[in-house]
Amino acid sequence: MAESIRTFFAVDVPPEVRESAARVRAELEPASELRWVAEENLHLTLKFLGDVDPLEVPKLLGRAVGRVARQQPFEVGVGGIGASPSLRASKVLWLGINQGSAELAKLARKLEAAGRGVGAARDRQPFRAHLTLARSRQPLAFELNSLPSVDSQSFCVDEVVLYESRLSSSGSTYLPLARLPLGANPDTPIELAPEP
Repeated sequence: MAESIRTFFAVDVPPEVRESAARVRAELEPASELRWVAEENLHLTLKFLGDVDPLEVPKLLGRAVGRVARQQPFEVGVGGIGASPSLRASKVLWLGINQGSAELAKLARKLEAAGRGVGAARDRQPFRAHLTLARSRQPLAFELNSLPSVDSQSFCVDEVVLYESRLSSSGSTYLPLARLPLGANPDTPIELAPEP
């Protein structure tokens, strides 16, 4: 049996959203102990699958492509900054979704169903769309008025990406395995990413 790979489905974000995230980091980083997500790794997670046998990936994609194809492209708005579980005891700092959250949740449910076919665990928490900026092992207190303002930006979601997550001492590297277009003919061949 091949060694398993860590995988997740996500939506990529455009350069202007990455630039907003970089501005937030520049403003907050000197005063915090947060572990920031690398700019090139920013994405909207739809479904974390965990460890998957590489031989199961074609089956996973086969189950996902038809579900994704039935959903038309849509607009997502990113703006506002928040923290979880709360601003006073935050372990995750994120940009919020102020448009398209229902459509993202619908996609997440479809990919949850596709993941069950390869043994992925069901998510225990309800899906809440957000763009993770940073994490902390210890709760960090933030005052709401100390967080930078972030202008709302919108972009079109027209595909879902299946990523492999490779962990190392220097952080995570995300490698795209396949791109699944929204609103496409379900018989359209899946676009596999080239080998790194």
